[in-house]
Amino acid sequence: MKYLYSILAIILAASLLSLFFLWPDPKNLEKDVIFTINGQSYTREAVASQYSRLGYHSDNAAELIDTAISRELLIQEAQKQEIDKEPAFRSSLKNYYENSLIKILLDRRNENLQIEVTEKDIDRYISFLNTTVSFTRLDQIPKSDQDALSATGLSTSSLFDDLAMPVKLLLSSLSPGSFNIIFDTGNEQYALRLDKIEPAEGDRPTPDRENIRRNLSDSKREQSINEWYTELRNKASITIHQRKD
Repeated sequence: MKYLYSILAIILAASLLSLFFLWPDPKNLEKDVIFTINGQSYTREAVASQYSRLGYHSDNAAELIDTAISRELLIQEAQKQEIDKEPAFRSSLKNYYENSLIKILLDRRNENLQIEVTEKDIDRYISFLNTTVSFTRLDQIPKSDQDALSATGLSTSSLFDDLAMPVKLLLSSLSPGSFNIIFDTGNEQYALRLDKIEPAEGDRPTPDRENIRRNLSDSKREQSINEWYTELRNKASITIHQRKD
């Protein structure tokens, strides 16, 4: 999910470009017009609504009008210089449009996820704290736990508390000899098999159940988004063409 969201970083820089398309129609009723610049008229309601969309808030009407006038003067001057016809400008609008689509899609997907963290999930996670876990990243994804027992891969031994949250979430759901799949954004998925759990030295820390619940929920949410994206990619017809020199 972090990878998907990272391509949206330019949205903030490009957001002001949307003014050109979202600014109100000049054919407004005269009684509602708040100012006119070079024949272009704007109503009080349209100006207030537009700036509210951009996250700009002011209780000072004169300040809002002055800001709107300044912005409109700059937009008109940019249009006069035909900046809006330049390829770089059109490319920025295209990026803004596409990134907005992606952001809304991901936000809606995230809002519709039904993520549940049970008390059993938390108890199992706590039982792994202050332990040393031995696990194997398998070379291939096995079809069953029986197949996983004889599968080969890269073995690792580490303090459970030091592992990344997605790995901890997966391992804490396993018993020695069983496996599960981690979905990484970018169509990457791999299987981890839990091999052994051993007590580590030192005292077990007092667990914060609510903090664990939040971490497990966030990790489950991220895994669900990544799994959904992987499914989208697997269903798609994708052809990568070799460059012909």
